[in-house]
Amino acid sequence: MKDPNNGSDHAPEIREVSTAKEEARRTSSEILSIINLQGKTSKPGPGVAACGDKPADKFYSIHHPWSLMDVPVEDMKKAMGRLNEQLPKKGWKVTSYGPDTSPSKTLELTADSLEKKSSVSIRLLDRTKRHNPGAPEALIYVDLTSECFQVPAGKTVDEY
Repeated sequence: MKDPNNGSDHAPEIREVSTAKEEARRTSSEILSIINLQGKTSKPGPGVAACGDKPADKFYSIHHPWSLMDVPVEDMKKAMGRLNEQLPKKGWKVTSYGPDTSPSKTLELTADSLEKKSSVSIRLLDRTKRHNPGAPEALIYVDLTSECFQVPAGKTVDEY
């Protein structure tokens, strides 16, 4: 799947913004279910983002970033392994898994779902060796992004 902000190989599917947001919520819930940890999750829900250079009143993508914290980092590492194992069983194609190129070698997973018309980037941010009072020691950061969609005829995107 191509980057939703740069367009795609086909004409964008026509979809109501509210429907696309609800699908993103369900997809995030499925990902959280695979993570299978009890912790604190961030509150903001899915939002609307622009689709590259397409007209912003007719085209949009859904962006749903969220995180899970207040769980031991070792449990989070196991959850990342579960995601790598279970996402393909749910129709996702894992395109990368392992430490990133940063000095901290952050564990990262990237996957695409043609069925869900979405991509996800999931990172385990381990801050246990840093002294940052009040900040979570570790968190799993999930960044879910949809393909570009088009609003139905006669409607406009009014949620930017």
